[in-house]
This record gives sequence, structure tokens and C-alpha cells, in this order.
Amino acid sequence: MPTERLTVSLAPELRHWIDDAIKSGGYSSASDFVATLVRNHRRSEQLDNLLLAGLASEVPVIPDDKYWEDKKAALKRTASK
Repeated sequence: MPTERLTVSLAPELRHWIDDAIKSGGYSSASDFVATLVRNHRRSEQLDNLLLAGLASEVPVIPDDKYWEDKKAALKRTASK
């Protein structure tokens, strides 16, 4: 994927926090760290939107044991295709 340069100013304690995360082996660079934060934020927004859509739907779903069994079976069918 092509990349684009972005300059960000951070307080020193935030920069040290990023550097520590890189040193611990979780990230290859500050760019990798920031890209992960952005991806996680985007996923969080997507999840929030799905939850809101579910709450706004008119059909309530009660996640009982049968509900989860059906979900697992559907996932297995999808995975085997």
C-alpha cells in the first residue's frame, strides 16, 4: 500500500511511550505504532456503528445458548466454503 508522510507533534512523555512500545518489540517504528492506533480507532467506530444499528433495529435478539450454537454452525459453514 502506498504511504503518505504525516508530521505529528507530541508531548515528550507521549513520544517516550511510543519509543518504549517499539523497544518492547510490539512495533517496528513510530509509523507502525500510529498506523495501528488509526486501524484500531477505525475498527472501534465500525463496531460502535454496528452496535447502534442493532439497538435501532426493531427485532430484538436474545443471545441464548441456541443463538450461539446457530452462530457457531453458520461460521463453520462459512469457513468450510
